[in-house]
Amino acid sequence: MKILLAILLFISFQGDNKLTIEKTWTRVSAEGTNTAFFFDVVNNSDKPDTLYNVESTVAELTEIHETYKVDGKMGMRKIPFIVIHANSTFNFKPRSYHIMLIGLNKDINANDVVELTVYFKKAGKMILKGTAKTM
Repeated sequence: MKILLAILLFISFQGDNKLTIEKTWTRVSAEGTNTAFFFDVVNNSDKPDTLYNVESTVAELTEIHETYKVDGKMGMRKIPFIVIHANSTFNFKPRSYHIMLIGLNKDINANDVVELTVYFKKAGKMILKGTAKTM
């Protein structure tokens, strides 16, 4: 009976997760260089969630980044988290917010699949797979 209750609670908890990931992809790049991973986070709940950590075994460092402009010059910088507002879609896209893969451990060629793990405060851990594309 306890096992059945635990299973039902697990299924119920999983069903409440209204945060989904769509349109995952990454840029082609060479070993030792950097690339970026892009996707959309769709939050269909009435509560915000926060992306606070990212990991990947394909690079030495994996970071949440934003692109900014100061005095007409573009730059990128690491940020600690991103809030995904309720009932909204957050786009990780070129020249904007993205996941930076720094110091690639191998070449990423067109059509390779790259795995990324993301951590949200409410939705928890999600494993993403994105296909590599040339730009």
